[in-house]
Amino acid sequence: MFKKTRIRLVILNTIVFVLLLNALGSALYFSIQYRLFSQVDRELVRSGKWFVQVPPPFLKPERKRLPDVDRRIVFLLWDDRGGLISKDYGESLENGDLNLFHPVDRSKEIENVTVGGQVYRVYTMTTDKRVIDRGFIRNVSHIQLIYNLEPEMKMLDTLLYVLGIGGLASILIALFAGLFLAKRALVPIQLSWEKQQQFIADASHELRTPLSVILVNLERLFRSPERTIEEESEHIMVSIQETRRLNKLVGDLLTLARSDSNELQILKQKVAMDELVQKSVHTFRQLAVVRGIEIETDIQQPLELNGDQERIQQLLVILLDNALKYSNEQGKIAVSCKREGQGITLVVKDNGIGIAKEDIPYVFDRFFRADKMRSRQTDGTGLGLSIAKWIVDAHGGRIRVESEEGAGATFTVWLPAKHG
Repeated sequence: MFKKTRIRLVILNTIVFVLLLNALGSALYFSIQYRLFSQVDRELVRSGKWFVQVPPPFLKPERKRLPDVDRRIVFLLWDDRGGLISKDYGESLENGDLNLFHPVDRSKEIENVTVGGQVYRVYTMTTDKRVIDRGFIRNVSHIQLIYNLEPEMKMLDTLLYVLGIGGLASILIALFAGLFLAKRALVPIQLSWEKQQQFIADASHELRTPLSVILVNLERLFRSPERTIEEESEHIMVSIQETRRLNKLVGDLLTLARSDSNELQILKQKVAMDELVQKSVHTFRQLAVVRGIEIETDIQQPLELNGDQERIQQLLVILLDNALKYSNEQGKIAVSCKREGQGITLVVKDNGIGIAKEDIPYVFDRFFRADKMRSRQTDGTGLGLSIAKWIVDAHGGRIRVESEEGAGATFTVWLPAKHG
């Protein structure tokens, strides 16, 4: 699937690149062509005005060069009967080609005329009464200025050649670069896809277990309708426990799904962090007493930050519940919360079974359970720490874990404090 997608991306990117390149190349070519022709046209118009205002030397006995007139300009004078009166100055034209410039055939005042494979810029002027009455020009109906465009056309041909070669080379580069970039662009998508597939598989597995237990116990009740509730109380209790576990699992899955789609919003407000930590510890201290676990606290006062109080409390519950689950009997949990730099650092440390070194990079992955021992001893789903990491990231903080197998684990959370 990803191979076909990569090929489609490369083809699409190459087409877009070629279209953009052709558009830019065409704009460049026609822009330079317009500037070159405009420059020639200005010279033709200027020379034409000069010709009208100053007696043309080539009609006089002394045939001198016209000052400040480009030597590539040729002057043609036509009479009112269509005959050629004079041709002089500038580069020579073959007499047999002169009729091809006849003003009767010209549809525009300035236009290109191709003669013998050579392109000329032709400026045709219709003489007025003032020119005719000057005395030295008789019966002139049209004056033509002809400019040889050979240098300009060579420049445009060279530009077109460069653009063509550059376009072909760019297409090849675009293909290879497109393959490389498309492959890199699809890496996070492919990883996300694989992660999603793994998430669906893990979620299906986790959901299947409590559903199977509930189904088995319900079928047991159906097969023994004569038994009383008291007699089946053990099976009913198991079903209730699995239902609660299933409810918690579905809630965690919904939280992660909403966080992935950015549907969950962090509602920041003033939070008394010291009071929140003390309240959460007080709740878990009662559960710890049952297992003979001691909870020590070192909480600085006062501590305030801008954050979502409900999510931060959820973070505390996850970390304290995780520490309590994996602490040894008669063990100890240490909780500290202090200001550090521009933020607040929360540390939850237990002396339980710990985490193997090779498992530490994966503890925040969804459905990850550090080892089989933990799976047997607890009924967790492996989603708590994933939710904890999302909460910390959403607040712009950091979370890390340090642990040694058999020596407990330490979770450290840094959250930016309130500013202003």
